[in-house]
Amino acid sequence: MLKNYFKIALRNLSKNKLHTGINLIGLSLGLGVSILIFFFVQFELNFDKFHSNSENTFRIKRFEVFEGELRSSFSTPIVSAPVFKEEFPQIQKITRFIGGVAQAYLDEENTQSQEFLTVSPDFLEIFDFKLLQGDKSSVLNDKYGIVITEETSKRYFGDSNPIGKSIRLRVAETYEEYQVQGVLEDIPTNSSIQFEMLLNDENLDFLVEERSRNSWYNVFGETYVTLANASQEQDVESGMEALMKKVLGEDYEEGEYYFTLEPIAGMHLSDDPITGMVETTRPKLLWILSTIAILILLIASINFTTMAIGRAMTRAKEVGVRKTMGADFGQLVFQFLTEAFLTTMASLVVGVILAEVLLPTFNELFEKNLNLVYGINQILILIGLVIFITLLAGAYPAFFLSGLKPIKVLKGTLSIHFGKQGLRKGLVAFQFFISFLLVASTLIMVHQMNTIRNYDLGFDQNMVVIVDVPEIPSTSFVKTINDSFKQAELYRQSLSARSEVQSAGITIATYGDDAFWDAGFPLEEGKQFQFKVNFVGGDYVKTLGFDLVEGRDFNPDQGADSSAFVINEKFAEAMGWDDPTAEMMPSTRFNSHEIVGVVKDFNHASLYRDIEPVLFAKSPEAVFSGINSLSINSATNPKVVVKGSGMDFDSFRALLESEWEKVFPSEAFSFSFLDETVEAQYRADERLGKMVFFAAGIAILIAAMGLFALAALSISGRTKEIGIRKVLGASSWSISWMFNKEFLVITVIGILIALPLSFYVMQSWIEQFAVKEWPSWLNFTLLAISGIGFTLLIVSAQSYYASQMNPVKTLKDE
Repeated sequence: MLKNYFKIALRNLSKNKLHTGINLIGLSLGLGVSILIFFFVQFELNFDKFHSNSENTFRIKRFEVFEGELRSSFSTPIVSAPVFKEEFPQIQKITRFIGGVAQAYLDEENTQSQEFLTVSPDFLEIFDFKLLQGDKSSVLNDKYGIVITEETSKRYFGDSNPIGKSIRLRVAETYEEYQVQGVLEDIPTNSSIQFEMLLNDENLDFLVEERSRNSWYNVFGETYVTLANASQEQDVESGMEALMKKVLGEDYEEGEYYFTLEPIAGMHLSDDPITGMVETTRPKLLWILSTIAILILLIASINFTTMAIGRAMTRAKEVGVRKTMGADFGQLVFQFLTEAFLTTMASLVVGVILAEVLLPTFNELFEKNLNLVYGINQILILIGLVIFITLLAGAYPAFFLSGLKPIKVLKGTLSIHFGKQGLRKGLVAFQFFISFLLVASTLIMVHQMNTIRNYDLGFDQNMVVIVDVPEIPSTSFVKTINDSFKQAELYRQSLSARSEVQSAGITIATYGDDAFWDAGFPLEEGKQFQFKVNFVGGDYVKTLGFDLVEGRDFNPDQGADSSAFVINEKFAEAMGWDDPTAEMMPSTRFNSHEIVGVVKDFNHASLYRDIEPVLFAKSPEAVFSGINSLSINSATNPKVVVKGSGMDFDSFRALLESEWEKVFPSEAFSFSFLDETVEAQYRADERLGKMVFFAAGIAILIAAMGLFALAALSISGRTKEIGIRKVLGASSWSISWMFNKEFLVITVIGILIALPLSFYVMQSWIEQFAVKEWPSWLNFTLLAISGIGFTLLIVSAQSYYASQMNPVKTLKDE
């Protein structure tokens, strides 16, 4: 019996090749894209779920009041970990989590940069990273013991056993032997925490001076805790106030400095702009992508439904005959659903193949490492998609056609006007609505990203190369900066001597939301003044083309202007200074200094953020003497920024490398472009825009195929009418217009609903930018005209062909 259902379904599908082909192509495209999106969403939702104790594990978040504004960060004081462990019995395990870069000695002529994390011994007890070799309880107990990943092991030792072998690392001022005590399986791609090498946090003695390690206002890295039970979270947080009073003493102000616990189960999917050291994804992105997938499937399913309704008269006779022969309602419903199921299954096979083909492009677009692994969860997703589409696309035609009265069908008195017209038009209008909603949203996103791309940031980013210079580690942070800058100055001077180089400067920060360091000092009235700080050298201001509005630039000579500051207009405005170059910092904490210049406001961070007060200094002592808080979220090694003179880049790069070899013969050379660093800040929204654009293209393609098929069905059912009209003298243009009117009304309705709704839908997205601009009404007018022209083109092509048919043939066809 079941075999018979399939045979009849296959016969009906092969008989109507055009409609079957359109359904297959539309559903295959929809499923291919949807499979990628749903698998991606499932991948993102499973981040960090492999940690068995994730429900009881928390990341500590710090809150601090500056100028009456409550600010937060996941950076924590180094001293907090042992204090928290001692003060709160609810904390079972705790680990610090601080990143760094060391030089790894390869041979007498070669070294390479090696990223690492300094962690507490509890790290591998808190997180379930799989240890392949070594004892979890002891591998991180030794200051000079390290744990590396499989990939890192192969890079240093090939296929040999690394346990007991050493890697020479310059974490401090000299190279030290670090022995491999454990090897971890490569970190899962769905882990928010990524690393290559773990060091015991006793090595912080090499990286941070004692005063900073014991200060509650100097923050480095992050802290994670595991509680005996998640319900104890409130107990720990409620005890924070008493602890802060105890450790801060007279500096404590109620509600102005405290910590909370954030569950790690939700740290990957977060709308919080403060992300810390982990990779995050905004939940809104998953909602948007899921909505796109569902909308594309809806459009493809609507094609199936509307074409089935369009062929209602043909299938009605089939239903009448089969009911007369004894078929009941349930059998007919099953027959039509079988056809929908076979079409969906065939589309699923093609869709899976299409998803595999598109996977590399998708991974590149979203910078992910997604694999289409068909485990139990993925199989359930595919089964769910098949059931969803079968019912969505096939249910209405199945129940509608199966319920027809055989007597009326066979006598020819049946009217299915609603099925042929009202519902069909509504579904087609909905298709156009979805398509133009996606297109209008794409237009808004493209216009906004173009606005961002062309916005004047207040400095010159073109043809500026950033060369990373190795850091010289020291227990003194000030000494690290000064020694590293002296080393970078040698390279800068060698470049400046070349005629091909316009200018070169040195900087700690480049560009980005967390690139400039956060610093603060107390004002006389007791409030905290918060600002951004960057340490620079050489011709930094000149190289980046900052506009000096008052005063002068730094003297580029090393050692000169060591007590000088250059600020931006926002800094002067926040201080209320009319003549900043005649002012001093309003705090007695600062050593002798002077403000020598003011640069025009510039965007040091992405255009998601407003411009903040910024201070440039050549010497860290001049700044550190006056501040009482410092937060560092970016790399601390100096960078040499170089402005070329317009020569071709290959020659320019060769110049940079040749000078590098003279100054750093054994160090690896690495560089980046400033404009690429700027663009990277908007990569997530650029990716989303490309995805919406791609989805809009597929939606239009599917809708076009549906419109083509529906127009063909509509025209084929009225060939006699066309013949009569031609005999009575109607022109081809009037016949074409007769059909176009019907579909143009549908198109206009879809556009009129979609365009204003796109403003509402995109409002929250565009509001995230500090700099924003909506497209003009002309853009949307052109979009509406394009939509109307799109419909006219498809319908006119078919109606014109039908109007050219010989009326003699159509009128005697009966």
